[in-house]
Amino acid sequence: MKSNTIVLEFVMVMLISTVLSAGIIYTGPAEYSAGDGSQTATIVIDFDYTQAFVFEYRWDGEATGWDALQAVDAAGDLNVLITTYSWGFMVTGFEYPGAVAYDYGQDFAGWHYYISANGQDWQQSGGAVDMRNLTDGSWDSWVWTNYSPDWDAYRQPGQMPIPEPITAVLMGCGAAMRGRMRRT
Repeated sequence: MKSNTIVLEFVMVMLISTVLSAGIIYTGPAEYSAGDGSQTATIVIDFDYTQAFVFEYRWDGEATGWDALQAVDAAGDLNVLITTYSWGFMVTGFEYPGAVAYDYGQDFAGWHYYISANGQDWQQSGGAVDMRNLTDGSWDSWVWTNYSPDWDAYRQPGQMPIPEPITAVLMGCGAAMRGRMRRT
């Protein structure tokens, strides 16, 4: 009976960690809206899994991800930080009340740019923000993340950091020990 309880507790810990590591859907009202027009895009600045801020951008005609960032920056408290190079510019940081993260040349950490048609299925942008053509209903997300040495982003939009396997095993062992201690 005790071994069944231990196995059940371990399975529960694994299920909970799996659910928590899955991408959440950005919900709730926008912090504020910028621009005017009949088309709408959602811009998310995801400082970490507890501090993600949603903004709405409206426009008519054509617009890029950079147009949206500039409008959101001009309309409220979000500050978009860029670094200009001879070949163009790079978004290097964001400031927003209560959450600040910079890309000051930290080894293997920085902002990663993702795009989505529905706010749930995300892909890497694959290009510069000023080349990203927005469509009505599209989503853009900037995610602060660590990178592997090969520059693969560890975190996607709305996703909590995934614990390494040994962490999940240790959590399961802790739950099992706790269960045994309760019975003695």
